[in-house]
Amino acid sequence: MDQNELLLKVDPDLSFSVNTQIKEQLKWLIGIGRIKPGDMLPSASQLADLLHLNRNTVNWVYNQLRDEGLVTMQKGRGTQVANGAETEQLRRERLPMERILIKTIEEAKTGGINLNALFVAGLAYTLLSNNQPSGRLRILFVECRGHDHLFYRGEIQRVTGGEVKTAFLEDLIGDDSRGSEAVHHSDVVVTTLNHAEEVRKLFSRYDKKIIVIGAAVDTAFLLEMARLKPETSVSFVCLGKTGGEWMATRVRDAGISQIRSDAFGLDERQPLSNALERSDKIYASSAVFAELKALAPEKTALFPMQLEKSSENLLKEIAQPASI
Repeated sequence: MDQNELLLKVDPDLSFSVNTQIKEQLKWLIGIGRIKPGDMLPSASQLADLLHLNRNTVNWVYNQLRDEGLVTMQKGRGTQVANGAETEQLRRERLPMERILIKTIEEAKTGGINLNALFVAGLAYTLLSNNQPSGRLRILFVECRGHDHLFYRGEIQRVTGGEVKTAFLEDLIGDDSRGSEAVHHSDVVVTTLNHAEEVRKLFSRYDKKIIVIGAAVDTAFLLEMARLKPETSVSFVCLGKTGGEWMATRVRDAGISQIRSDAFGLDERQPLSNALERSDKIYASSAVFAELKALAPEKTALFPMQLEKSSENLLKEIAQPASI
């Protein structure tokens, strides 16, 4: 899209950080269809110059949008609005919100109410209202950025129908206040087998139930892997290298040893670029599949994760009280 059409604003006097201001404005533009799936966002340098900000600020915003599944980032091409479930869900949420806000803004202007003051006060009022039971299960999902946290979050929402907030382990370790705030507004904590002990230690002083879930790999996929020729070079790619290593380990645990495998994260740009050239096959988690498919369409296939049945049953159990 034309960067001149991207009429973003930043106000240093607001109580929200500049990072949050930019991210939320972009989410609005995507949510109401002003920026459409497939549109390219300005480069970090271009947007930083346009808003007179540091490039690192814009990089942070783009990375956050990528983590939320709203954009894909490709070296040499740029940042593109994703055409996936997360973008569609954002549109379903924001279009009704827009109608309400347009009406509210019109009434506020008619009444001479300062809009900034109204919405800051509105946020505070919402926080007070959230202290009352909402009837929906509030779930804090804790995972690292390297694993496919979007897959797990989607599965938790699908099974429980609850309100799921994601907190990254990297942000919680060493920051007691952030962890305290996150767990205070949750009914239950859910994490994965990868980080069960770390999460239990982090939240040991809180009276919160901690549910540990895991993912498995589709059996048909493992049979397909077993048929690969000996010495086939295979790369497993996730958001971070730890996620790629988890994928590779699942294959090795199934007794598949005839291939030459390696693991990479989407954030390892140069090693990943080299791997794309030399690999015979690339298996990507759902979070990075679209991006890698665009880079290496002939080699890339989806790594089919599925929630373990026992984990699904655990999630169903914690969801039952919310539905009574």
